[in-house]
Amino acid sequence: MQIDFALLADHAEVVAGKLYLMGGGWDLRQAPRAPARAQFAVALGVRVGWEETNLPIALRLVLEDDDGGAVLSLDGQLQVGRPPHVPAGTSQLAQAVVVIDAELPSYGGYRVVVSARLPSGAEDTRTLPFRLVTSGAGGFSPGGGPQG
Repeated sequence: MQIDFALLADHAEVVAGKLYLMGGGWDLRQAPRAPARAQFAVALGVRVGWEETNLPIALRLVLEDDDGGAVLSLDGQLQVGRPPHVPAGTSQLAQAVVVIDAELPSYGGYRVVVSARLPSGAEDTRTLPFRLVTSGAGGFSPGGGPQG
């Protein structure tokens, strides 16, 4: 099991096994003042090996500030089965979206730390850093995309 991808987006959803993103891949958010309410999505793709199917995979998502203090923590679980049309030995990509709605207490650096853990203790982690800056800095809109 490994995290194939994890990225920040303004909006994301998984429909019929496909990931749909709007405003994805940013690392800068703007706000006219801090603290600031931030709503965004974390899109995940977890590659699950054949021998790891039918096992619970614990997911943890932690939004941290630059000092490592937790702003928000979410726990969940993922389990992938063995569909009849998938040949034996084939890995599968499980996709998920987690919507974050949090108050960022101050301007500065933050990171979303995503981890996936099997019952055996095997774990994979991805870290997604971003910065909260005052409006007007860097020529980006509040959602993180270019202005214009």
